[in-house]
Amino acid sequence: MEDKAKEKNEEWYDEVYFDSDQDSDEEDSPGIGLMGKQKKKPIIKPKKKVISNDELLYDPDMDEKDDEWVSKQIDIDSSRASEDIPLDDKTDAILTCPMCFTTLCYSCQRHEKYANQFRAMFVRNCHTVPGEKYKMQGEKDESYFKVTCETCGIQVAMLDDDEIYHFFNVVATGR
Repeated sequence: MEDKAKEKNEEWYDEVYFDSDQDSDEEDSPGIGLMGKQKKKPIIKPKKKVISNDELLYDPDMDEKDDEWVSKQIDIDSSRASEDIPLDDKTDAILTCPMCFTTLCYSCQRHEKYANQFRAMFVRNCHTVPGEKYKMQGEKDESYFKVTCETCGIQVAMLDDDEIYHFFNVVATGR
């Protein structure tokens, strides 16, 4: 008998599950009450069926799987992958394109002076524009190549002669 009652409780949400302090559980109705006051009549709310994780398209283990995948990508891109360094110390941010949010870099270092600039050696989903070479004023020997997102084409970085990518137009997410 208790098993049947337990099954009934699992099939339907508890009444307090969707309850909030903002909703009124009673509705005003004319009737006998105090002078100038109306009698409150309780509202009967329909029961709601408990929806399974499959019906919700939800996987409770997915966050852990996603975290493992990102950690693996950071290890692959990090030049310090073989060292026994905590994961948070291997990268300062994960960089994505500001237009299409495509991931561009899993392992980078934040610029010491400019907080919104990063440098990296290993990138993905971006390419240099052939023939577009730039020189900074006052620098004779150093030149830079324009780097764009492969997905949407927006400029996201510059590549120097030492093959270091200097990102400046990106969305940085912390680890």
